[in-house]
Amino acid sequence: MNPAKRVWTRRTALSGVLLGLLFWGTSQAQPARPHRVVVMGDIHADEGVVRRAFQLAGATNAKDEWIGGNLTVVQMGDLIGRSDDERQVLDFVFDVQRKAAAAGGTVHALVGNHEVFGGRLDNQAVGPNPFPAYEDIPGLRRDDPRLRILPPHARARGAALMPGGPYARKIAAFPVVLKLGETVFVHGGVVPRWARYGVERINAEVRQWLLGQTPEPDSALGVDDGDRVMWTRQFSANVDEADCAVLAESLQILGARRMIVAHTVHREITPRCGERVWAVDVGMSRAYGGMIQLLEILDDRTLRVIRP
Repeated sequence: MNPAKRVWTRRTALSGVLLGLLFWGTSQAQPARPHRVVVMGDIHADEGVVRRAFQLAGATNAKDEWIGGNLTVVQMGDLIGRSDDERQVLDFVFDVQRKAAAAGGTVHALVGNHEVFGGRLDNQAVGPNPFPAYEDIPGLRRDDPRLRILPPHARARGAALMPGGPYARKIAAFPVVLKLGETVFVHGGVVPRWARYGVERINAEVRQWLLGQTPEPDSALGVDDGDRVMWTRQFSANVDEADCAVLAESLQILGARRMIVAHTVHREITPRCGERVWAVDVGMSRAYGGMIQLLEILDDRTLRVIRP
């Protein structure tokens, strides 16, 4: 080895330590292989659906009390958009996360493309009128110049969800990509170039953006059906053998057995590629009129669909 390659400057070493601490701080304090995981797809701002889904999972009761013990719930992103109960759904999830943690359980919610829309102040896919619910949130910076692109009635929502806003700071705690045992959870999908880029790096970059510390990162940029992890449909729509080969490459890089994705509405939870990928968005929200279905994973090995 070239001796020069062994020489690290103090600055380089310090940068490496700081970067490692950043990634460590955004990792999941979660057992590597939980006994029981229940996965739910896109909620899209439907308060009734999110409550019924948690009850069907055995996580909460009709009083929203946590009854799931050490259950792990993974919600796949897109809590908001399409319908009007955005704030109610977000508040419910934040509350149940706290209750689960106090009782030995875990609730993960992922960042989906609609959370990205919120951070971008892009209202193209909101419900008919989710805006009034945000009006009484304390501490909103309604005079922020970024809000000038929005009509006045939409600025409270924008102030809540824009990077650095009170709800964006809470959403910043959500991972973009989550790996539990040999299962990877992601709203859109992880193609090989982003698998090589690194899950921890993606999570850290999006977290910093939502906290208002950096511009939107390349790992979040994109539009529908692009290759970013919150946007791709490569593993959820029109999947063929070539897509399965791409999936296999990603899973090898990630050290995983399977990938769970959402983002594309199906009538039923659908496995593909020899059950190496499961599409779990069944359009549960009233915006789509689908039925509630959940995916149960036992000991990171046995998967089954839960229906009412």
